Amino acid sequence: MKNKSIWEELDNNFKMQSIDKDLDIDVLIVGGGITGISVLHQLMLNKIKCVLIDRNKCGYGTTGKSTAKITYLQEDIYGKIKDTLGEKIAQEYLKSQICAVELIQDIVEEYKIDCDFRKVSSYIFTNKNENIKLIQNEYEFLKDRKVEAGLVKEVPFNEECKLAIKVGDTYTFNPLKYIDYFKKLYQSQIYENSKLESFRKVNDYYECLVNGKIVKCKYLVIATHYPYFLKNVMLPIKSYIETSFIGAKKVKEEKLISAINVDNPTISLRYYQNKDINYLIYLLNSKKSANIEDFKTYFKDLKDKGGFTYLWTNNDIITNDYMPLIGTIDKDNSLIIATGYNTWGFTNGTMAGLVIKDTILNNYNPFISLFKPKRGINFKKLKRGLEDGYGNIKAIVKSNNNVNNKNIVGKTIDGKKVWIYKDDMGKEHIVLSKCPHLKCGIVFNETEKTWECLCHGSRFDIDGKCINGPSNYDITFK
Repeated sequence: MKNKSIWEELDNNFKMQSIDKDLDIDVLIVGGGITGISVLHQLMLNKIKCVLIDRNKCGYGTTGKSTAKITYLQEDIYGKIKDTLGEKIAQEYLKSQICAVELIQDIVEEYKIDCDFRKVSSYIFTNKNENIKLIQNEYEFLKDRKVEAGLVKEVPFNEECKLAIKVGDTYTFNPLKYIDYFKKLYQSQIYENSKLESFRKVNDYYECLVNGKIVKCKYLVIATHYPYFLKNVMLPIKSYIETSFIGAKKVKEEKLISAINVDNPTISLRYYQNKDINYLIYLLNSKKSANIEDFKTYFKDLKDKGGFTYLWTNNDIITNDYMPLIGTIDKDNSLIIATGYNTWGFTNGTMAGLVIKDTILNNYNPFISLFKPKRGINFKKLKRGLEDGYGNIKAIVKSNNNVNNKNIVGKTIDGKKVWIYKDDMGKEHIVLSKCPHLKCGIVFNETEKTWECLCHGSRFDIDGKCINGPSNYDITFK
């Protein structure tokens, strides 16, 4: 069994450059996932002088750990948005998602990208009587907006179903093949293993420290999964982190379908063919990270389904109004973020490319106001914000959970609290016990051999190197 995502098996032998000199550009994009690559592509089409950096390898964060669906059928999200922000906002969000699906299709076809792009039928379904109304309401919402959708009780996959919605114009693909196409296309504009260490505003530009070099830019786009800074964002009270448990197993045939339920536990599935081998990619359980007591329990639920070749986790940011946060957050509109995709990263990351391009060019785009990070508050958002804040506080003390793992010992060495993990070979791996971002506790994910911050999704390898932010520092003990 391989404890990594199936997409990470992609063979790519070309090496990308790292920042090794000072630069003076118009736009610096930080983060090489679907969002950063989409922003880069849109800016390059408009001949804007820009550079993209990634602290590790482009696409190997959240993008490379997803189930990689391209769909506007997103659980019961339209009902949630309608309940929180009103029908008009829900309608505009639907428009944005359909637009993004069509844009990805156009890009793949125009550039002839070999990324295992498949047109599939998508389903949302329930097996619980109490959730039938959710399905019916979502169907009525889509039907009223002239979306071609069907209401069905029989589904072509092996899950119990009382009612489902089916649409036909959605897609799946290999996300890292898609990312790698643009890495090759824009190789001179992309720098891997290049970490943004700090930035500050100087007159009308940002001065960014990257790998010890100075990068000057008029616009700074933070396209990382979770921005590491808090000022003007306050993401901990606008969202929470959700962890999903995913596996891939060999099956006889590749079915051109994808599906997700609206129940608890979450079930999501799709198929993938790689070198004539067919796989079922199956997600079972998506949990608020702060509530995870241990990783073994949820991986066991997957293993009990049998036959998985790959097992991994992914983290998503769930906002308290179910809408992404895309746009400017400073007074002169030059610091831009894109985050909070509520598990639907490929449509929203692609849409972020258009929104950010039009923001920088000062073009009209109806979705700029829809996704703006600075938006109003209401009672329901406030209530969820308080719940999210409490969950983050709860996660701060989660580090004590490691004492339940017989392979982990907590100690104080040279005045520093550390965790010590002893692997199967008897080697000790020593790390600091707190995430550098906001000093939350960390928990060991023994399946993937990673240390996880349950507050905000930072992830560290077995020896403490940061492989996903928002932490900007390692937890290695020296």
